[in-house]
Amino acid sequence: MLRYLMIPFAISCALTGSPADAGDVDIAEKADARKDFAQALGLYRKAAKQGDAAAQFRLGSALVKGHGVKPDYAEAVNWFRAAAAQGHAEAENSLGVRFETGQGVARDYREAAVWYRKAALQGLALAQDNLSDLYAKGLGLAREDVDAFVWSSLASANGLGAATRKRAALERRMTAEHLVEAQYRLGTAFSTGQGVGTDHQRAVHWLLKAATQGHAMAQYQLATNYDKGVGLTQDYSQAAAWFEKAAAQGHARAQSAIGYMYDMGQGVALDSQRALDWYEKAAAQGDVVAQYNLGSMYGTGRGVSQNDLHAHKWFSIAEAHGDRTGAVAAESRKLIEMRMTREQIAESKRLAHEWMKLRSRQ
Repeated sequence: MLRYLMIPFAISCALTGSPADAGDVDIAEKADARKDFAQALGLYRKAAKQGDAAAQFRLGSALVKGHGVKPDYAEAVNWFRAAAAQGHAEAENSLGVRFETGQGVARDYREAAVWYRKAALQGLALAQDNLSDLYAKGLGLAREDVDAFVWSSLASANGLGAATRKRAALERRMTAEHLVEAQYRLGTAFSTGQGVGTDHQRAVHWLLKAATQGHAMAQYQLATNYDKGVGLTQDYSQAAAWFEKAAAQGHARAQSAIGYMYDMGQGVALDSQRALDWYEKAAAQGDVVAQYNLGSMYGTGRGVSQNDLHAHKWFSIAEAHGDRTGAVAAESRKLIEMRMTREQIAESKRLAHEWMKLRSRQ
């Protein structure tokens, strides 16, 4: 919310000076290290007033600890806000701590969670551990063991040893269903680099754990990794096996993917009937790729009796999505129309309209 990004007037006026000298901050950090807090404080304050986020954070920390000055939590909060407004992860975490403990501000667990999350998403282990604690205790957030486990695991992966022990304690109290969901989310985090460095091998480790226990999304993602050779050796047969497991649970994109593999004979024996069956299941759930591929099968007579009416219908349905695949479908529809009568085109449009109308009611 905007009010939490505002800098107090006295500070904002001071930030309009010349740019901070990076050398001041370096000298201040060296003075801080040798416990010359008075010199460090002066230099931090000078750089902080010139808008240096690191100096603002260091100044806030000095004011909390009372290094070279009497502790002043309220002013510390002001400087943490200034640095956090610039996306400084440690300042975001420190601001969260102030809200959690009520130092310099009214205690507000919900607001603490907001700032912890901002820092956690930047990969700061301390913030991830703090956010995990709020989820585990239900402070400011609904108690969620899955979220607590995920953030604790990311903190551990980012080098915070204490988080490893907390994660073990959480695991002991989690249900099997919740643990599987947490494993899938960890796989996703390592795949996307959310809150942690991208690590496809670690992603596969967690996805495999969840997939073997029947998590459809994990099965689909693991299949995708096998299909593309991400985090493991490319293996179309393994990709097909995992796609089919997810497809059997109703995962639309997996149904479309395994349909394609049967259609092309990739990782499995070519089987046009199975391809058609999976495409139809995925298309019924609105998957645009499956809808396009159904149009392609009927338009070319690939594995089915060639039928322009059905091809046109499915291309029209795919086109209605308005995305890139829809644009390709539009071109294919125009090509099909060149060999259709007006009556056939009108009938196909009617069938497509009825199909979309029926699906919109579901």
